[in-house]
Amino acid sequence: MRKSHSKIDRILASGKMSTEPDWNGTLDNLMTLAVQAAKEYDFERAISYLNTLEDILDSKGFKDNEGHLRIDLHREKGQAYASQGKYDEAIDEYQKILRFCRDNTRLEVKSETFTQIGQLLAKQGDYDRALSYLQRAIGAYRRLDNKAGICRALRNLGVVYLELGEFEEAEINYNDAIDLAAEIGERVLYSDLINNLGAIKNMKGDWRQALKLYRRSLEIYRTENQKRKQAYTENNLAITLSEQGFNDEAFEYFQKAYSTASAIQDASLKLIVDINLADLYLKRGEIKEARQHCDMAEQYLIEAELYNGQLVETKKIAGKIAYSENRYDLASVFYHDAIEISREIGVQYLEAEVLLERGLLNYAIDSHEDALNDLESSYHIFRSLKAEGKREHTEELINSIEKLYLKIFDEMAAEVDRKDRYTKGHSDRVAAFSLLLSKELGLATGMLKTIVAAALLHDVGKVKIDDTILKKKGRLDRNEFAEIKKHPELGVEFLRGKEFPWDIKPLILHHHEKLDGTGYPLGLKGEDIPLGARIICIADVFDALTSDRVYRKAFDTEKALQIMEDDSNMMFDPVILNCFMRMIRQGKADLVINSKTSKDEMYSIWAQCTLEDDGQEISEIPENTGRQFDQVNTTIP
Repeated sequence: MRKSHSKIDRILASGKMSTEPDWNGTLDNLMTLAVQAAKEYDFERAISYLNTLEDILDSKGFKDNEGHLRIDLHREKGQAYASQGKYDEAIDEYQKILRFCRDNTRLEVKSETFTQIGQLLAKQGDYDRALSYLQRAIGAYRRLDNKAGICRALRNLGVVYLELGEFEEAEINYNDAIDLAAEIGERVLYSDLINNLGAIKNMKGDWRQALKLYRRSLEIYRTENQKRKQAYTENNLAITLSEQGFNDEAFEYFQKAYSTASAIQDASLKLIVDINLADLYLKRGEIKEARQHCDMAEQYLIEAELYNGQLVETKKIAGKIAYSENRYDLASVFYHDAIEISREIGVQYLEAEVLLERGLLNYAIDSHEDALNDLESSYHIFRSLKAEGKREHTEELINSIEKLYLKIFDEMAAEVDRKDRYTKGHSDRVAAFSLLLSKELGLATGMLKTIVAAALLHDVGKVKIDDTILKKKGRLDRNEFAEIKKHPELGVEFLRGKEFPWDIKPLILHHHEKLDGTGYPLGLKGEDIPLGARIICIADVFDALTSDRVYRKAFDTEKALQIMEDDSNMMFDPVILNCFMRMIRQGKADLVINSKTSKDEMYSIWAQCTLEDDGQEISEIPENTGRQFDQVNTTIP
């Protein structure tokens, strides 16, 4: 700094400042010095020169009728502030440029400035305003027929969509821009775009294609001597390699990117690599180093007052570090904060990643219900974003937890089977009917699993009923029927002390309630009967009617439906029953009706609980029934 000020002092003290042309020379010298300092990545010195230049313009009344010097001044200051990560100051400088572009005489300058402001707003997490400025930039560039400018704006638009998790929109913009860049021969711009496209491929699970695009991009940057962009690409490569378990090679690329970021004093890049290195050190079990990089990232974000996706990532890493140290309460706090921020700024992909991490935490502390809630929420976000790699990983975790409970169900089913083989097969079929009906009603996956789990165990209380009653060939007398009616309560009692991730006990308890209040055990009416219990009731009765019993032969399908229809509004919810009857008559349950079930039937039924269609899931019956990124900024800026 002393050297820079002494040079300024020499310029200002020179005897060549008494006339207007001398002032021009002084201002030109200051601008030249500022540009040179920026090229050397000495942004403080560049800003010092530019502030001196601005002071002269303001205090000496220097005439700049065309505004060219002012535009150059604010552009250089904006770029210097942006490189330091001082985004508010940078935006202020670019806004000053727009004051000189109120008409269309400087449409080129205006379009470039719109792009710069949009990019900076995106880094701050202000995505709505960022999209607005970038759309204005595209409009201006199109009026100018500036294809290179359109490419740059589309690239930045894609970055915003990528941050928001709107991968399809991002990919459309990138592909359009790639075609334009190839058409006009813009190699560096083309490289930027295929690099960003690589980020999308990676998020979608096509990591091999992502690596191919990154390496091609890196080759072009090296040829064109684009050190900064080369470092961003090395960061991208490292992220993908790390995710696939190639940690040593990933570490080498992160180190290269970090070294470049430090050398060129690029605060934004250094922040990104700090976060990613923290995560990789954590994977390597080097907790001290992980915390060191995480703390540096957090300190920078606090000082820069940034509230964006990088803050979400930093809190996520802090949570993972706390988790690794068995500080579960602290980890939970970090994850909670990260989820709240991600929802506030609208970054769905990051929200899904944090939900995944919190789900793993909840699983570790045996809070399985919370674990499944988080993992399923994460799964559905990844699925909606078509982030296949992450979706598949999350699905595997969900399945691993659910297998624990299916094993418990299996053990209980085996006990029921030993007591009464009919009851086991009946429960499997009731679960299958309940699943089909729940899907017809459009219920969400979590509700499907609750209903299927309850249906599988709805008759578990019968293991407590005396064999002479349970297997009696004739009709039951009043006292015997009174004993049978206890099985819902006995079932809930049988499950006492066993906690499940799904609220199945009310459905088991109330699956024999009737709509008119004449059912048991509590005589609930109408909508006081849980929705799942109303569904299981219909499936239960239908299977009983269409199955051979010890005291009678099975009714055919149509006869069974007719019997049930006669009891509609008294025993059954008429809307749900109508849906069930339509489903049966359309042949959707033909493979289930009176079928023989295998020992592992419940696993097959359970596997069908996850919806595979792309339609929107809902958690309630339609209204007319009256019922209810381990990735951090992987793009080139």
